[in-house]
Amino acid sequence: MIGSNSMLFCVRLSDGYFFPAPKSQFVQGGDVKEMVDQCRYICDDAGVDLYTLSDPSLETEEMVALDTRTSYKDLPTAFKYRNDANFRACDLKRYHRRVAELRARTVTPANMANAIIPLPSAKPDLGTVAQLLQPGADAAEARGAAQRQSVEPLAGSRPVRVVGPAFFPAE
Repeated sequence: MIGSNSMLFCVRLSDGYFFPAPKSQFVQGGDVKEMVDQCRYICDDAGVDLYTLSDPSLETEEMVALDTRTSYKDLPTAFKYRNDANFRACDLKRYHRRVAELRARTVTPANMANAIIPLPSAKPDLGTVAQLLQPGADAAEARGAAQRQSVEPLAGSRPVRVVGPAFFPAE
C-alpha cells in the first residue's frame, strides 16, 4: 500500500543497493509496474524490487517490499553493497538520457506542440515610426497615431522636461 507520505526505493536484490525511485513521491497505485521497470532499466538488472518507507523519518532499514511485505533488514543481502570492493552504482544518468531521447523523438514538424525547445518569436519592425497627421486627416488612419496623440498635448503647453512638482513657491 502506498500512502501519501511514503517514499519508494529501488532495491537491487543481489547486493541490497538502494536509491529513491524516479518520481517516487508522485506515484499512484497503478504506476507500480512501470516504476519497477524504470528501476530495472536504471540498474540494468532484472533483480530489482520496489520497497516503500511509510514515514520519511524512519531509517531505510525499515523499508518494506511492496509485493511481499518483507522488511529490507530481513533481506539476506541487506547493506551488502557497503562492503563490496567491486560495488557498481546504478546509472540514473542513463535513464535520464533515454527519457530525453524518447522525448526528442516525439517532436516532429507536424507535432510541434510536444516540443520543449524554445522557438524564436517574430521581431518587431524597429524601422516603423509614427506618421504625422496631415491637416484634415483622420487620426485613426495614421500609423502610430495613438502614441503621437498621447504625447501631443504635452508638446506645446509645457517645457520639454518636467520633473516633479514646482520646487519654489509662487511669489
